[in-house]
Amino acid sequence: MRAALRPLARRPGLSATIILTLALAIGANSAIFSAVDAVLLQPLPFPSADRLVAVYERNRALRQATQLVAPGRLEEWNARNHTFDGLAAMYFENMTDTTGALPERVAAMRTSPRFFAVLGVAPALGRTPTPEEERFGGPPVAVVSDAFWRDRLNGDPSAAGRKLILGGVIYTIIGVMPAAFRYPTERTEVWLPTRAPASFLQVRTARLYTAFGRMKPGVTIDEAQADLDGVQARLGEEFPQTDRGWGSALVPMKEEQIGGVRRSLWLLLGAVALVLLAACGNVACLMLADAVRREQEIAIRFALGAHRRTVVGQLLVEGVVLAVIGAAAGLLIAYWGIAALRAAAAELPRIADVRLDLRLVILTFAGGVATTLLFALAPALQATRRDGADALARGGRGCVGGRQRVQRVLVAGQIALAIVLLIGAALLIRSFERMQHISPGFDPEHVLTFRMSAQWSERADAVVQRQARTIVRLNALPGVESSAFSQLVPGGLTIPPGEFQIAGRDRSEKTFAIGRSVSAGYFRTLHIPILAGDTCSSDPSTPPFSKVLVTRAFADRFFPSESPIGHVMTWSGMPPDLRGEIVGVVGDVTENGLLSGAPPIAYWCTYNPYWPDPYFLVRTASSHPASMADIRAALREIEPQRAVYAVRPLNELVAASIAQRRVNTILLTLFASTALLLAAMGLYGVLSQLVASRTREIGVRMALGARTGQILALVARQAVAVTALGIAAGLAGGFALARLMGTLVFGISTRDPLTFVAVLIVLACVAAATAYVPARRAARLDPVDALRIE
Repeated sequence: MRAALRPLARRPGLSATIILTLALAIGANSAIFSAVDAVLLQPLPFPSADRLVAVYERNRALRQATQLVAPGRLEEWNARNHTFDGLAAMYFENMTDTTGALPERVAAMRTSPRFFAVLGVAPALGRTPTPEEERFGGPPVAVVSDAFWRDRLNGDPSAAGRKLILGGVIYTIIGVMPAAFRYPTERTEVWLPTRAPASFLQVRTARLYTAFGRMKPGVTIDEAQADLDGVQARLGEEFPQTDRGWGSALVPMKEEQIGGVRRSLWLLLGAVALVLLAACGNVACLMLADAVRREQEIAIRFALGAHRRTVVGQLLVEGVVLAVIGAAAGLLIAYWGIAALRAAAAELPRIADVRLDLRLVILTFAGGVATTLLFALAPALQATRRDGADALARGGRGCVGGRQRVQRVLVAGQIALAIVLLIGAALLIRSFERMQHISPGFDPEHVLTFRMSAQWSERADAVVQRQARTIVRLNALPGVESSAFSQLVPGGLTIPPGEFQIAGRDRSEKTFAIGRSVSAGYFRTLHIPILAGDTCSSDPSTPPFSKVLVTRAFADRFFPSESPIGHVMTWSGMPPDLRGEIVGVVGDVTENGLLSGAPPIAYWCTYNPYWPDPYFLVRTASSHPASMADIRAALREIEPQRAVYAVRPLNELVAASIAQRRVNTILLTLFASTALLLAAMGLYGVLSQLVASRTREIGVRMALGARTGQILALVARQAVAVTALGIAAGLAGGFALARLMGTLVFGISTRDPLTFVAVLIVLACVAAATAYVPARRAARLDPVDALRIE
């Protein structure tokens, strides 16, 4: 080990370069692999998690699917199936905790019977609800999360039995879940039994449950699917108006949670693996160059009787030492990288499980040592295969032709890897640039959005009065241009399309669109243009749900040859048979994010008594705008017992719809830039060594009258040869990568010629700049000095 450390200490520049190269590559690989492992490779934290499936409703004939299930239908599926141990569900509800002196918002999850049993998770303290507590009219009980228990109950080991006031109802805490239990979201704090009344179970169009099930051992997902479809077919015969044509759709629960990010994470892992290959190639080039400089030293050792195995072993130990130091530094980079990844990709599923653990530390060191040994072996064998007497006779000047060929191949490989990554990054950059030019159909600037905690058990008239009172107070606030109410906001939560009928048309023709209620100021607040007809009226005498505005996409789809204004539509759902007249047409809106397109939307002009937990939108003045502190203070005057939460500027919500693509673009661009830098370092090293090894030849050429341009061309030819080889391999790899990126590219072709040309121009410029310094050094050699060196 001491023999290995001494040469490294004598070459601190080389050692530092190798360590830094390995640290960056290993650290980046460890950070990305930690995300892939936590999100994609590790099973869900439930017993026999492979038997858990998400359950949807689907109508194949209408090509209609929804992630939501009606409570009554769920209970019938559970009672009549033969392939599940149990089916359960939940829905989200924001509540106000008034147990303490100040109201606090609580993210609660209403759970159906069998919720914890189907998941197979027991509480860390206490128990879960009994069947008696899950039925309608049973005693109100609550199970709290580990975070809630620690933060709000101070980790009290006797928390079971304590009281919690949520929405004015006193709940008894009966259990505390383990820290690892964060279902269905990281933010869930409390689980409360739904306790749905029997009458509610009869409303077959009230799809509000997010359902899941645990299949029996040995049952396949196809068998369970066929079983539920058979159950639903029988229900369709019993309830033809609401159930006919509908079936089920089953998706593995893990796939349902992470399916949308699978391709992105594998892409990033592949990209960072290419960076590691480029780094290893760079290290191999550096060690080959070092072997040339140490040829006389190695020859002397052979002359003194050293065995080749001993010398090779020492060179490999030097590589291992560098690898261990590089891996240790890489772990520090990985730690920072994981922290940055968790902050930048906060919406990534299971992001809280991404961490630097002992398993990752072991893999990092093992992988770092293994890859370094692999790429250090070739330089060690090259350095020890020549005849010692021949090396001594050359005085250590080295015969580098064979090694130069190996280095050129390695550098060409680095260039190829850089091109592949640059093509991928360029495609994502151009796609992201296109995304940023998509108009959402409204103006999100200077608009604040927030919600106020509420309970679904509130009286309908009280809900409407509160919503109207809130809008009046917001409009009276200095610095506010306008405000509005809406069930949902663009870029926020989504609801599935609902079924509706147009009066006078065949009722057997089922039609679907997104429907939600908004207040009169909604279109003014968001600057959504009125294309035809009227806007929503603020006249309090207007009956609720009597007026509807539709988007242009709605009009084009359902009224292709006539105006929709004046037609009456009936909406099926909760409450049933809403009936309203279409009074206007508004501009299209990208409701579910910038990439979702503009779906058909029907806006009901009314406060919604059946939706107590809406969004409020406030457009502030561009000069002297009202602050969120001003808004909170104003709301405390009229609603002192409610918590304001989910405060976000609307432009952030819009940007969040492409946040994952932004992260992908930034990371892939970073990896591509790193690979390009490594390729430039490798090319510079090869050309510098070329000049050093051919100093005498260059001196002779210049003494015989060679011009500066000829000497520059001598070095440039080597640069062009290596670069051309790398470009040829890189373009082939780039085309292959582009085909795999089809779902990640937006607005351009994966074979976009401008992208490929731009990458080649960038690479050519970098190669030219890299080659210039060694070429200029060769052209400035003094022939006398060059010949004197010999």
